[in-house]
Order: sequence, then structure tokens, then C-alpha cells
Amino acid sequence: MIPRYIKLLFCIPIAVLLCYTVYLCTVYGSVPETIPIHSYGNNPDNYGHKIFLFLPVLLNIVVLILVWRIISRPDKIKFTFEISANDRTKVYHTTQLALVIIAIFVTIMMGPLSFSDVVYK
Repeated sequence: MIPRYIKLLFCIPIAVLLCYTVYLCTVYGSVPETIPIHSYGNNPDNYGHKIFLFLPVLLNIVVLILVWRIISRPDKIKFTFEISANDRTKVYHTTQLALVIIAIFVTIMMGPLSFSDVVYK
């Protein structure tokens, strides 16, 4: 059973991803056809088509699906330590909370920050 607060927290990365996708779709027409896809600072060293802007969205969807599958089945996680029957629920909830925090962090890093110099001009 997934606690309610875990489900509510998991809505945060979904909302961030949805907002980023909607914003990307609205500004997609004004983005140049060729964008820097690999750069460090102000020195781009590779260029690609603007469709690459949707790559972080797709990768993020895959990551969120995988994280949700792990959250929904914490009994399948192979822990490296023994869990007593008394502590099982607490360990599962702590693990689920950590996974939700990771999902939020990954969503923020992969979405809006990935191509901020191209999309947010």
C-alpha cells in the first residue's frame, strides 16, 4: 500500500513535467531550427534539430515510470540489510519517500534546466 503523502508528493514531478511540456509546446515555433545540444558555458560543440528539446521529456517519463514501479512494489527491493517485521513499514515508507525526492530532483534537472539557454530567451 502506498501512503497518501507519497502519492501527493509524486504529483510534483508530474506537474513540473507537464508544465514544462506545455510551455515547450507553446514556444516551440519560435525556437530556431538548429540548437546547441551539447555545450559547456558559452561554447557549444554540437548542434541538432529543435526536436531534441523533447528528449529530456521522454527520458523523464521513462524515469518516472520506473520510479513509480519501484515505489509501488517496495517488497521487491533487495535491501542489503535485514529488516525486522516491526520495522518493515517504516523502511518501506522511508525508501518510497527517498525515491519521490529523487524523482522530483531528476525532473527539475532533466526538464526546465536542460535547455534553458535555448527555450527561455
